[in-house]
Amino acid sequence: MARLTLFILLLVWSMPLRSGEPFSLISLRVRVHLMESNANPRLQTTLTEKEVSGIFDEVNAIWSQAGIRFELEAIDRLQALDLAPKRWFIKDRDWVKAAIPTNHFSPGSIDVCFVKDMGPNGFFYGEPVVVCENPEFHKVSGGAKNPVARVTAHELGHVLFLQHLQERTNLMASGKNGVSLNPQEIKDARNRAQEIAGQLSQP
Repeated sequence: MARLTLFILLLVWSMPLRSGEPFSLISLRVRVHLMESNANPRLQTTLTEKEVSGIFDEVNAIWSQAGIRFELEAIDRLQALDLAPKRWFIKDRDWVKAAIPTNHFSPGSIDVCFVKDMGPNGFFYGEPVVVCENPEFHKVSGGAKNPVARVTAHELGHVLFLQHLQERTNLMASGKNGVSLNPQEIKDARNRAQEIAGQLSQP
C-alpha cells in the first residue's frame, strides 16, 4: 500500500502543467512546534509526533497537485508564554499569537504551531502558521479525510500568497474540507514557493 501511494504521488508530481511544461518539485522546509501550556489548557495540543507526520503526509498529497512538498525539518514542543486568560474583547488569534514565543523559530524554514482550541481553525498573518487540532468544517465531495491536514494545507496556501476563494471544493474556501486548486492558484503558489525556497536557502 505504501509503495502504491508513493507511486501515485510521484506520478502526480510529474504531471505536466497546462502550458505543457513539466513540474519540477519545489521543496520547502517546515519546523513544527507542538504548543504546551499548564496555565492555558486551550493552548496545550494533544497531537503526537506520529500524528503530525501523518498530517503532513496528507498535506503533501494535497499540494502534490502543484508540485510543492513541505519537508518536516523538526518537530519540537514549545512552552507557551504565561499570558492572562483571554478577555472577551481580544480576538482569539491575537491572544494565541501573543502566547507563542518567537525565539525558537527557524530562519531556514516555515514555522507551524499546533494548539488544542481556538476560534479560527487556523491563521497566518506573518509567522507562524497556527492550526487548531479541533477545526469546525463542512464536508464537501472529494474533500480531505483529515480536517487538521486540510486546515494546515489551507494556511500554507496563505504562506504562498493565495487568497480565500469561496468555491466549495477549493482548498482556499473557508470552513470546508475541499482540496482543489485552479491553474492560476497553482501558478501563483509555485512562483511564491520558488521565491521562499530561494530566501530560505540564503545564509
